[in-house]
Amino acid sequence: MIGSVLSTLTLAGLAWASTNSSSSLNLHDPRLAVQTRAGTFVGDYNDTYPDVRQFKCIPYAKPPVGPLRWTSPERLDDSSEVVDSTIYGPSCAQYVSAIPAVWGLNITGNLIVNYGQSLFDGRAAQNSAEDCLSLAIWTPANASSSGGGADDVKELLPVVIYLTGGGDQTGGVNIPTQLPSQWVHRSQRHIVVTTNYRVNIFGNPHARGLDGNGNFGRQDQRAAVEWVAENIAAFGGDPARMTLWGQSAGAIAADEYLFAFPEDPLVRAAITSSGSALISSFGSRDHEGANFTFVARALGCDFGDANKEKKRELECMRRIPFQRISNFVGQYQDNSTLVNPSQPALTFSSQPDEKWVFANYTQRYLDGKVAKIPSVIGTTAREGSALAYVPLANYAEGPAEETVVSGTLRFVCPGHESSVARDGLGLATYRYHWAGDFANLGPVPWLGAYHYSDLYMVFGSYGIAPGEIPPLEVETSEVMQDYFLDFVTDPESLAGKGWPEYHAGAAEGGKLAQFGAHGKAVEFVTGDSVEGACHIPGVEYNTRP
Repeated sequence: MIGSVLSTLTLAGLAWASTNSSSSLNLHDPRLAVQTRAGTFVGDYNDTYPDVRQFKCIPYAKPPVGPLRWTSPERLDDSSEVVDSTIYGPSCAQYVSAIPAVWGLNITGNLIVNYGQSLFDGRAAQNSAEDCLSLAIWTPANASSSGGGADDVKELLPVVIYLTGGGDQTGGVNIPTQLPSQWVHRSQRHIVVTTNYRVNIFGNPHARGLDGNGNFGRQDQRAAVEWVAENIAAFGGDPARMTLWGQSAGAIAADEYLFAFPEDPLVRAAITSSGSALISSFGSRDHEGANFTFVARALGCDFGDANKEKKRELECMRRIPFQRISNFVGQYQDNSTLVNPSQPALTFSSQPDEKWVFANYTQRYLDGKVAKIPSVIGTTAREGSALAYVPLANYAEGPAEETVVSGTLRFVCPGHESSVARDGLGLATYRYHWAGDFANLGPVPWLGAYHYSDLYMVFGSYGIAPGEIPPLEVETSEVMQDYFLDFVTDPESLAGKGWPEYHAGAAEGGKLAQFGAHGKAVEFVTGDSVEGACHIPGVEYNTRP
């Protein structure tokens, strides 16, 4: 169970709670012991930033284990238990690829913490588990729902709910470069929540026996948003001022969320960094459940006709330890890349079900079936550099430039198309383009402003990366943090802060905020100068503005 330091197992939804461990927790500080319907959660103050309090592991749904494996997340029961939230819970079940990639070779602190496990282990992540549906909360130390002390913040604070990326295969709360303590310390005016959600075959099984129920990662995300809406006031957050933010696969999920809940999003704004529902090549198309059956048979759950025996197949797979499943799927996928590229692909990611994920987002834009809330849409100048597979023998040279450009446009052009569609609906949209190229963040020259590198700026985690930190890097981080904070505090305020709304029909394609280029923390450039290659014949994309 997540809270292995806790001794008393109680309700399934609070399997980590323990009254026996309460003597070691700070129950006397009302700021650290927060009571909710589902229990009292005890956090601590951040070691580096003592003006930030943190609750590292809070369950938001019952553990999806045993008979609840591959089912929709279930609401927690009422509880009076005390929960130790001072230690991170495990990430959701996932695999550590054996493929040497830039994420482990050169980029620091971007993977879930696995406490000594090799970054290229080729086995299930040792700090992952199925009992993983938890979130973490960072607030200013003086944020309070009660205003009980002279120094307490009386006003409820705006809230950012963050979804990590990882291609629907990896990700989780405990990723060093995505911990928001520095940003919360610097602002003292907002709260950040990060959530785990199910990935790979555990989040997206598409099994025949589920009769169409699936996309459990997307369902988990909604459950987390609902939990935050219900409980964040107890931590000093304002449920009426919540912003959903995601990066990469998390950005795609955040964007798709706006279509899944057009009338009841619960959030009042969204930020998508390097991801859009219009990225057509993302996700799988296995509506017959062939991939799940392939894995089931390889692991001994073979009952002949998969359609007739779909329930037996599913129940059999629910009895197999998750590590065996993760290892088989992950090692098969590694083998497809390293050894036998001709073997059939085996993928488990989100796919259209016309409830959580839709097949035609362009049409849904045309029909106006999207949440009518403001949005920030961002991309990076060299999205494709870190996403391209580079054999070690060619590592110093990096990927071919045409590969970087094509990989980058996979993000830039859907971002442009989303912005045009939103503009057509009259929805406030703000665009940014991260173009900073700092040596400590990209220690090999071909990386540039790669996919993910803007997160160092917003989270303020650039200090994790080894090497010299130039003043421009610090200034750019502060400018980006302040603009993001302005947006989550009041989504309508950016124009007054100098960041104009994006309008597709404006001269030269509207305006974008470009961060970290030309020796400047920010400048506002024309849309055509960034994404003209997406819609103007003959224009070439510039990966190093």
